[in-house]
Amino acid sequence: MAHLLTQGLISALLFISVLFVVGCGKEDGAIAPSVEQVNEEFRPGERHQLNAISSNYTGVSYPLKVYLPHNYDAGKQFPVIYVLDAEWRFETVADSIDKNRLEVILVGVENYVDEQYKHREDYSQWPLAKDYFDFLTQELAPVIESTYSTDATNRTIMGHSLTGLFVGLALLIDDHHSPFFHHHVSFDGSFWAHRDITPQLINDRLSVHPVLKSRMILVAATASPGNARYVNWFEQLLTTAGFSQLELYRYEYEKAHIPVVAESIDDVIMTLYLR
Repeated sequence: MAHLLTQGLISALLFISVLFVVGCGKEDGAIAPSVEQVNEEFRPGERHQLNAISSNYTGVSYPLKVYLPHNYDAGKQFPVIYVLDAEWRFETVADSIDKNRLEVILVGVENYVDEQYKHREDYSQWPLAKDYFDFLTQELAPVIESTYSTDATNRTIMGHSLTGLFVGLALLIDDHHSPFFHHHVSFDGSFWAHRDITPQLINDRLSVHPVLKSRMILVAATASPGNARYVNWFEQLLTTAGFSQLELYRYEYEKAHIPVVAESIDDVIMTLYLR
C-alpha cells in the first residue's frame, strides 16, 4: 500500500507519517537513503553551466547544469540527483537543497530543443525511452561521476510530465540485479500516454524478477490541468504487482500540472533524505 498525503495533511503533521512498503519490509533489504544535513552556518551551493554532452544513442547534444555543495570535497562521496527538464526544474530543486541544508550533488539535464520539444516527447516514451536511458546511464553518468565525487549507491532520477513518465519507465527497465538508479521521483507523470504499454512492461519486469529496489515518489496534481487520475492508475499497477523492496509514496496537491513541482519539492526532498 502506498502513502497518500494531501497538501494540508503534510503541513499539519510536519511530514510525520507511517511508512508503508510494497512487498517486504526494510529488514528484507529496502533502501534507506542517507545524506548529511549541515548544522553549522550554511552557505548555498555553487551552480554551474557545463558544456553540453552529445549522445550516440539519441543523436543529439544536451546542455548540462551542476550544483555542488558549498563544502564540496573530492575526498568525500555525495548523493547525486539527476533532474530532467533542467531548463525548467533545476533551480527549483537546487533551491530546495539549499533550504534544507543538504550536501547533495545535483546534475541538470536540459532538453535538445526542436519544434515543440518533439524530441523530448519521443524519447520520454517507449521504445525510444530505452535510448534515452542508455544515454543517461552509459554516456552522461560516467562523465559526471568521473569528474565529481558521487555516491554510486545513492542515485536519484527526477522528471516532470513526460519525463515523469520516463522516470516510471526507467524504474522498470533498469537492471534487476544491480539497478543504476536507487530512487525515482515522478512529478505528475504523463502516464496516460502508455495505457497499453505500461501494464505490459510491469508484467514483463515482474516475470523477470519480483524484487524492485527503489524509493519511488509519485506526485499528483489534483487541480486542472493535472494528471492525478493517471498517476493513481500507475500507482495501482505497481501496488497490484506486489514487488518486494519497493518503497512507494504518492502525494497529492491541489495545484495544477506546472506549479505542482515547486509546491511538492520540499516534501520530496524530505522523503528522499530526511526520513
